[in-house]
Amino acid sequence: MSLFPAYGGGQPLAAGSAKEEAKPEEATATGANWKNNESYIQKHIKDVDIATQEAQPDSSSSSEDSEEEGDKEKQEDVPKTKEIPRGKPLEFDASDEFYVDKKSNSSYRNISTLTKPTRPRYKTRMARLRDENHKHRGFSRADSKLTLKNSRYVRKQLPVEALSEEEVARLQEQLTRSKVLVQREPEVLDHWLELHRLLNLNLDKANRLAVAEHQLHTLETALEHHPSNQQILRLYTDVANATYQASEVAARFEKMLKRNPFEYILWTNLIMVTQGNMARCRVPAVLQIYAYSMRRMHVGHTDEITRRFETTETDVIMLKLFHNCLLFLRQSGNINRMFSVIRLSMELNFPGLTMNCLEASAANEAPLIEFEEMVLGSGMPMPEIWTRVEKLRQAYCFLPYPILTSSSIEDFKGEWDTERYMFSDDIVPYAHALKSPGNRLHLLLVVVQLTKMPLIRSCCLANKLNPCIEEFGETEAIEMLFAVLADRHSYAVSASNYADCDAPMMNLAKEMSVTPSFMPHFVGHDVYADTVSTLILKCSEAFSGEETKRRTFLILWLRFQRLLIVLHKLMGKLTKSYVKDTRNRIREEISKSENREVVRFYTELALCEFEGQNNNDNDWRFFSIFWKIITEKSAESSRISCPDIMHLYIVCAELLIQNRHKDRAIDVLVSLCVETHIILDETSISSKEVIVESIKSGIKLVNAELKALDAQPAEMALEEYFMPNRLLILLRALSLLDILYDPRNLEVKQFLSDLQQKELGPEAARTSERKRFLREQVMEIQLLQLQLSISLAGDIEIYCGFSERKLEDLLERGLEEFPRNMVFLQHWTNLKTILWHKQRARFIRTKAGIASLAHLVIAAHSRVQIIEPTDTFSKDAIRVAVRNRLINLFEAYLPTNSNRSEIEEEQYRALRRNSIYWRLYMTCLSDTNATFQRSREVLLMAIDECPWDKALLMEGGKVLPNELSFLQDLMTEKEIRIFAVPEELGILRDQ
Repeated sequence: MSLFPAYGGGQPLAAGSAKEEAKPEEATATGANWKNNESYIQKHIKDVDIATQEAQPDSSSSSEDSEEEGDKEKQEDVPKTKEIPRGKPLEFDASDEFYVDKKSNSSYRNISTLTKPTRPRYKTRMARLRDENHKHRGFSRADSKLTLKNSRYVRKQLPVEALSEEEVARLQEQLTRSKVLVQREPEVLDHWLELHRLLNLNLDKANRLAVAEHQLHTLETALEHHPSNQQILRLYTDVANATYQASEVAARFEKMLKRNPFEYILWTNLIMVTQGNMARCRVPAVLQIYAYSMRRMHVGHTDEITRRFETTETDVIMLKLFHNCLLFLRQSGNINRMFSVIRLSMELNFPGLTMNCLEASAANEAPLIEFEEMVLGSGMPMPEIWTRVEKLRQAYCFLPYPILTSSSIEDFKGEWDTERYMFSDDIVPYAHALKSPGNRLHLLLVVVQLTKMPLIRSCCLANKLNPCIEEFGETEAIEMLFAVLADRHSYAVSASNYADCDAPMMNLAKEMSVTPSFMPHFVGHDVYADTVSTLILKCSEAFSGEETKRRTFLILWLRFQRLLIVLHKLMGKLTKSYVKDTRNRIREEISKSENREVVRFYTELALCEFEGQNNNDNDWRFFSIFWKIITEKSAESSRISCPDIMHLYIVCAELLIQNRHKDRAIDVLVSLCVETHIILDETSISSKEVIVESIKSGIKLVNAELKALDAQPAEMALEEYFMPNRLLILLRALSLLDILYDPRNLEVKQFLSDLQQKELGPEAARTSERKRFLREQVMEIQLLQLQLSISLAGDIEIYCGFSERKLEDLLERGLEEFPRNMVFLQHWTNLKTILWHKQRARFIRTKAGIASLAHLVIAAHSRVQIIEPTDTFSKDAIRVAVRNRLINLFEAYLPTNSNRSEIEEEQYRALRRNSIYWRLYMTCLSDTNATFQRSREVLLMAIDECPWDKALLMEGGKVLPNELSFLQDLMTEKEIRIFAVPEELGILRDQ
């Protein structure tokens, strides 16, 4: 059979070349048959010049003559059209059975029959998205956008192909010089970093694998001279992960850990090779690595190889691994095991402490059966039934079963879940006693933080508790945003100033929160809130012999009670009975003998009373608490010396300012600055002379505290972050008094500016943790001072105490230096006068992980809240505009974005391992007109980055219900905890 049967007459080709000399009979048959094809219509035969050298056969039948005459008649009937331009003659061999185009015909390159607008335009600028070196032809919007983004954030380094020969030669000379320098001076770290940078340029245009191996060899040599250097280790792990497969990368890390088993970065990357890999991720496999790493830290320095690292404190690494392990258990749905590990860890580190509060109670889980029956009988589709029942059981059944006794078996009769049994093999490998008793406070703070209690508001505290968030180890609990509600920045500014941000924040928390949670909109939230409250009190009981640490957890417990009141209030669920029950709980705890004399607890009680009152309630019960404490303490002594009493005075003054009692607030601040108790019976207003003298007295007290600051240790104890500080209280009192007295006065403002440049300057903050924390808090005081000066005077231009006069400049400086400060993030979110692109760019540059992204989402929603659309169409248009803005934001971080900047690429390292990022992305896609295929692609990307996260898989089932069965099979394959088996629910529904 010929290559083209239509022209071959159905005869098969002869073996050999097609140009072999054919027989006359075959030539005749072929020459006759090719004209008989009906698909070949010969119209303009005179315009096509086909050069043939062979003679046609002389014999012709009468049928052929008649056929040629018919063709001539048809040609005469065809009207004459525009003559086609003659092209080059085509070579054609009659022995070939098909047409051979051996040379190009330029006449077919031009289409003269189509007008210009109808011609298709073929563009190749989007042909290769991942090819960074691909050059576009001409000007395009992509080029301009890329240029603008690079100039706005950071400029990318030009590839080698874009460099001139002189620049390449100069770089090669630098590379040679760097190789010589690392041999001469290997102890200089900058030489190794410069050599790695130059090697990454690939000036010799070698194979990428060879370049990576060269880099790894260089970094291994650098580690010999700089062991445990964080920069070199991060570069090594980045290059190894980008070069080799997961199994080979794991083998390399294990080999390096045998030489130095006390490298936290290597351990986390070894864990992430399994945990973050879709093919290798299984809950038991990941937990096995955690168990091995924590056991290695517990064993410590035992052989000759590890004794040279005796200066390394293993407890610090152990606490980081412990935090990541419990976080992994919570994210994978193994909440029962997480609380079992918490219980065993606390009992090991605090002998004699009983943790019965972390055992399941049948009375608390009794409402679950009723709720399940309502869902099963609702008639909803099976996917929706499974999702709701799974969330219900997760909200109620988060605690493990107690030790098997006859009473416990009777209580849980007929409700046993085998996976809630916790045996010693399930929890012992992950719980170890710390070697140093001084680290036990750190352990319990990590435990409280893992219960989703928002206790971190300061950037310095965040860096101390959770220093590494680049790859993983960052919480997925959206409740972290409530840190500014549990520990307010200041009560001098009314909470109504943040009302535009509170509503979007609560909506975001409702969407992203996961059971079990203390969020009031969840069914069973009260059970989890009681568990967290009891756990915090148990932590306080554990430090019964250390008063400062015991008070720390009681303060956290009081803040948690106040947070619950605020959340109920913002969600419209606050009732008088709930406030009364909370008040009674707090009073019962304070009335204990060990708490009765602590003034700080009464201050927290007054704040709870303030948060619990309605906006129209004139019952100022909280002020009566302040006046009663002040009266009692003034009777004991006329001087104010205790930091707790100073803290009570400053809180009382701020509440007076918020309630428009300016004169009374000045009296309280004057008494605080001169360290004498206020006389409550007198109603006289402080004179100007008294105010000026009190400001001078306050400055003298501050200078005395600054002199004593040098004698204090540079490192702060953890409990000091929660205790009142005399220096900060005096500075806050001076700032408030200065603003109330004369907003145009520059004395205190200049004093704070000098303090930020000298005693608490950048150099001092770099070497001292204590001064860095004080610098952060002083910056918050400057922020408060600026806010009050604007609200009281109404003119921003009068505030000239800073080198940067505007609020935006102060916040930008604060976010640049303290990116994880929740106060600065909240205030930057609340700005309405700033342009969106500037607000967005600042959040992108802020290295706060998921916190900056969450505040950016809140800012996008809060900016449109001030718009009041008049019709439904406008509301829908605004909603779609916000969603599209957020989708554009999420896609800006993705590797598929060819215009991604270096800042966005760096931020993606932390965001890609956090399920909140992917869940927000999928939620926005589901609210728009996006196709299911697009949502499915995003879901697959998310699973590839976070294959262990149960909340992510549940969100995928919500967005794509058709994929729920696949996601359930994936949970089973990865051994993620499932409380409700789908087959079980099917049987229960049919009953």
